[in-house]
Amino acid sequence: MDRIGATTVSFRMRFPSTRPKGAAPAEADLSLLDVPALFVEKLGISNVEVWSKHFGEATVGYGGKLRAAAEKAGARIVNLQMDEPPFDLSSPDAGKRDACIESTKRWMDIAAACGAPSMRANVGGAKGEPFDLGTTVDSFRRLAEHGGRIGVKILVENHGGHSMVEGNVATIVKAVDSPWCRSLPDFGNMPGEVTMEQRIAFLAPLFPLAELISAKGMEFDGDYRHVSYDIGACVRAAEDAGFRGIYSVECWAPKYLPPDPFRAVKAVADLIRACV
Repeated sequence: MDRIGATTVSFRMRFPSTRPKGAAPAEADLSLLDVPALFVEKLGISNVEVWSKHFGEATVGYGGKLRAAAEKAGARIVNLQMDEPPFDLSSPDAGKRDACIESTKRWMDIAAACGAPSMRANVGGAKGEPFDLGTTVDSFRRLAEHGGRIGVKILVENHGGHSMVEGNVATIVKAVDSPWCRSLPDFGNMPGEVTMEQRIAFLAPLFPLAELISAKGMEFDGDYRHVSYDIGACVRAAEDAGFRGIYSVECWAPKYLPPDPFRAVKAVADLIRACV
């Protein structure tokens, strides 16, 4: 279990900030400060990944409170998924991109206060907008330099925009060429319908560069067997590529919500444990 984590994204219906308006909560609302103890108690997971949208306050002080809550529970924060605007690190508009870089640095400071060794930031890229590698690399290089000063790696994930084009994430990380910029492969994020062979081919260049892996559970049958794709095959491919880090379970699909998110997370965790 030391190689398995879980993200608060899987429990987004428990947070007012990410629950659809008008939706009634199935259980009591959660505070991010309660999550580390909850994960340890109900999931046996002590590697906690947190989503920026679940922070009670976007402050370094709140990050310190979260770190203390994790330590008290015998857990640790392993990554911060940052999804706060502005988040277009590929913008051709220098002013907008500079604002995005500065905002991302502030969240990296919060990640450091949480005790997280890394933070995910989005590559960005509006639909139809051409991808300029030099522009994007400059953004992530500046973030990596800041990360080196505060002890937080900046992670590039296949998560929307230009990052969903095969090869782009690996190209960015290699071009930044810093130990403070690594990849975060997401098993589930694909540029459309793909076969398992195509899924593995898309992810393969990212595995040798990976700091953390998002083991995404999508749709399950009534017995909580994962039916969207073969998670075990993805884990085996990552292991064969030499990955020895943490797989963070994230249950998310566009039109499906597992009735019991705890059971869904456990099901994905079991698939991972069988392969590592």
